[in-house]
Amino acid sequence: MKSLETQRLILRPFTTTDEAIHDVVFSDPEVCHFYCRNTRTLEEVREWLVYRKWQARLEDLGFLAVVRREDQALLGLVALQPYVPTWIVWEDAPASPYNNLEVELSYAFGRAYHRQGYAAEACRALIDYAFRELKIPRIAYGVDGDNVPSWSLMKSLGFRLGKNLHPDQSNEVVGILDNVKTGQF
Repeated sequence: MKSLETQRLILRPFTTTDEAIHDVVFSDPEVCHFYCRNTRTLEEVREWLVYRKWQARLEDLGFLAVVRREDQALLGLVALQPYVPTWIVWEDAPASPYNNLEVELSYAFGRAYHRQGYAAEACRALIDYAFRELKIPRIAYGVDGDNVPSWSLMKSLGFRLGKNLHPDQSNEVVGILDNVKTGQF
């Protein structure tokens, strides 16, 4: 995974010295509630950082630290992750017997950095990378329906929003963003 830059941000692979992500994201119950459900210990985050460091060296998809240019503050994370969404029944294919491999856009920012446009700026850069360089055909993911800021961000990024028809996920909002930039998909 390569580094990306925006007007205000640097998106770069995590290193094992990025333990501040624990305080910014993984120790905050409010941030974790929608992102990863439960907080993580510092030791768990240290192990996560080791894995992310190797993942960045070996794969085109993965996690990036979001750092503010002006002061090098670690604000949060963004990621492109492959997954098989067995918990999603798509509105446009409700009876499909197959689960497609999808790529999900993930993000989590410390509460001090909410509502400042950082998430949108970082996500736009990652979407552009996914579509232009990796030629990913679409990005699709689900968000808890109570997470209004997250599905509002999805909408502002151009995602088509719909309902998850899976009976166990009836409160979930599903977003799909098709790659129309390359003309190949």
